[in-house]
Amino acid sequence: MAERDLIKAIRKRYAEMGRAKRIKTIQGLSVDGLSFIQKFLPEYYAEAFPEPARMGSERWQSDAPDALLAKPH
Repeated sequence: MAERDLIKAIRKRYAEMGRAKRIKTIQGLSVDGLSFIQKFLPEYYAEAFPEPARMGSERWQSDAPDALLAKPH
């Protein structure tokens, strides 16, 4: 079986599962299985292992001057 056919078959199998079962199945995979899913089926990997939500912007910014934030020596 060609690699793309295998990926297509696995994608179809996961698509037919319910969301909860798919997440549980992916979370139970070995390290090799997880790396396969992460590489070839990133949408299912992201579903099973969501990134933590970010609060606000990428970097926290304050209106206070930098001198106020500096630690005293």
